[in-house]
Amino acid sequence: MKVWFKFLFAFILFIEGLSSCTLFSGKETKTVPPGVGILPESDRKYVLKSVIIKLKSSKQILGSDIETTIYIDDYGDKYCNKTETKLKYKNTIISTSSVSITKNDFTFIYNPEKKTGTKSKNKGNFNPMHIDFAQMDRQSLESNGITKEGEVELLGRMCEVYVMENLALEMSGRYEVWNKIPLKFHTKIGDSEMEMYAFEVQENPEIPEAVFEQPKNIEFIDVTNPLASPSEQSPSDSLPSLPYGGK
Repeated sequence: MKVWFKFLFAFILFIEGLSSCTLFSGKETKTVPPGVGILPESDRKYVLKSVIIKLKSSKQILGSDIETTIYIDDYGDKYCNKTETKLKYKNTIISTSSVSITKNDFTFIYNPEKKTGTKSKNKGNFNPMHIDFAQMDRQSLESNGITKEGEVELLGRMCEVYVMENLALEMSGRYEVWNKIPLKFHTKIGDSEMEMYAFEVQENPEIPEAVFEQPKNIEFIDVTNPLASPSEQSPSDSLPSLPYGGK
């Protein structure tokens, strides 16, 4: 599944550029100091304080079915992605899982079964599920091959539809975005592609703080390159550990 992970990470890197707008507008991203609590209104990424989104792949990706649950809290200051991959081999289903937690300026990505993971410093207040095409100016949209193509209803919610055709990045896609959250997207990078759609959305739920806590039984490697494997340690930036109890 290493190829699948690298493809997904390439997509996330692109979304990071869209969410921060630094890639297009030249504006600096505001960094929220750890431990300040709920984001001030000017720094909030979402209208909703919290949301839980469950998505699944429309078709198999590299022979596997993918299902993801996204937890967002404190208007986007806390983020957790739990993904389960199911690969059918002969008469057996092989399941693997991965978890990504973004909080307090750090991202922890780990495999619960292998008890290993990576820790990295974020650029600004990064959230990979935040897509705000509306904040991009016309020139930025055109230069990146992004056009708005109306609206569509999904799960009883009106989504803005954006289509992208970026020849320089060899990347194309269609994104159905609700409140800056993609409820359905199809992305193609080179010869690889994936399509995910939401089948359940919970607005403003109470999410336990434990969802965003760094697990104690996982061995994390501090990396500067998130694509490095846990066995390939990158130079450390001597970053402080994230408190287990959260903020």
